Amino acid sequence: MSEQQQPPAIPTPVKVQKPTAAFVLSLIAAVLVIIQGIIRLLQSRALEISGVTDKVSGRVRVGVSLAHLGAIALIFGVLILVGAIILYKTTMILPGAVIVLVFSILSIISGGLFGFIGFVIGIIAGVLGLIKK
Repeated sequence: MSEQQQPPAIPTPVKVQKPTAAFVLSLIAAVLVIIQGIIRLLQSRALEISGVTDKVSGRVRVGVSLAHLGAIALIFGVLILVGAIILYKTTMILPGAVIVLVFSILSIISGGLFGFIGFVIGIIAGVLGLIKK
């Protein structure tokens, strides 16, 4: 009897469970940090237009202007958003979670209520992404 040769089996793609909770929380954190950046930029512009000097909080911020803090918060918010997209849209869950976690921690320098809430939610999202929930 002749043995029939069977074609090699086609591997089926492995489905990776997407970390939906981490993605949603990362998006919320990114939006909050971006809002904080916009608020800081508007505060800077309002102080500039009014001519009021902000000596007390200028000393607290060690000379860093509100415009700089706003720009930094915007950049960190966008990077948290990029990390969230990497976390959800690709199979690179770990790098996405690390990006979200690192830039959420760095976003605390922007200060403010939205920045702080974004910081906390971003840390939770990064940890959830690291444990792949």
